[in-house]
Amino acid sequence: MPISAIEKETGLTKEVIRKWESRYGFPLPERDDNGNRLYPGDQIDQLRLIRRLLGVGYRPGKIVGLSFDELDALVRQLSPPPDVPASDYACQVLEALTGHDLPRLRDLFKQQWARDGLASFIGVTLARLTTTVGEAWLRGDLRLFEEHLYTEAALDVLHEAIRTVTGSAQAPRLLLATPSGEAHTLGLMMAEAIAAMEGAHCIRLGAQIPIAEMIAAATACQADIVGLSFSVAFPAREAVQILAALRDRLDPAIEVWAGGYGVSALRPLSGIRCLRDLAEIGPALATWRRDHPGPA
Repeated sequence: MPISAIEKETGLTKEVIRKWESRYGFPLPERDDNGNRLYPGDQIDQLRLIRRLLGVGYRPGKIVGLSFDELDALVRQLSPPPDVPASDYACQVLEALTGHDLPRLRDLFKQQWARDGLASFIGVTLARLTTTVGEAWLRGDLRLFEEHLYTEAALDVLHEAIRTVTGSAQAPRLLLATPSGEAHTLGLMMAEAIAAMEGAHCIRLGAQIPIAEMIAAATACQADIVGLSFSVAFPAREAVQILAALRDRLDPAIEVWAGGYGVSALRPLSGIRCLRDLAEIGPALATWRRDHPGPA
C-alpha cells in the first residue's frame, strides 16, 4: 500500500510513520518506479498492533520495530478493558455502525444527550464510547471506514453542542489546535465543547498548525491560553519538544495547556498544564479565573 492508504488503514498519520522510519528504522517501505513508498502487508499488520499497544500506554520507542510475533504476544497479555462487556448503549451504537445506519447513529447520540445532559454526555458517555469504538476497530470488529463514520457523526454532534453554548462566552480566551503531524481532532472538539460549557471563549484553529502560526494567532486573537491536543499515536518525545518550543517562544503571560492520550503519561513539564482527562478542564478554568480576577 502507498503511505496515504496506510494512514487510512491504521489511523497513524503520514508524519508519524515517516518519523518512525527515520528514528526506529521501521516501517521499511519499498519503492515503486517513481520512487514512491510502498508498504508490504506484513508491516501493515505490525502497525495495527502497534496502534493497539499505543492505546494502552506503550510508548513508540518500546514497541516500534518489534516483530509481529513479539507485538502479538504483548497484545495477548493485555487485560480486557474495564468496560467489557460493552453497555447496551454502546452495543446499539456499534450495531448502527456495522449496519451503516447513520440516521440511527445520530438519533442515538441525540437521545443520550437528552438523557445525560450535555456535560455528562460529552465528558463521560462520548469519551467512553470513543474508547469502546476504538477498541472494537483494533479487535477487528469494525472496519476503519466504520470508525471514521463514528468520528464524523461525533464531530457533527459536537459542532451542534458548541453552537448551543457559545452565546455567553467570557474570559479566558482559549486558542485550540493540534500541532503539525497531529491530524486527529475529535479530542480537541470534545475539549472545546466542555470549555465552552464552562463559559470560556474558544477559538479553534484546527489541525496541524505550525508553532509559528499558533504564536501569531495567539497574539492576534489576544488569547489567554493556548491549548493543544495530542492523540495516542503522537510520539511523546515530539510532543515534549513542541510544548517546550511553544512555551519558550510564546508571551509568558499566555498559558500553555496540553491534553489527550498523547500526553497523559508525560512527567510534569515546566510552564505547561497537562490535563489528564476532560473532567480537569472545569477546575483548570476556575483556577485561571481565580488567578486572573477581572475588573471590579
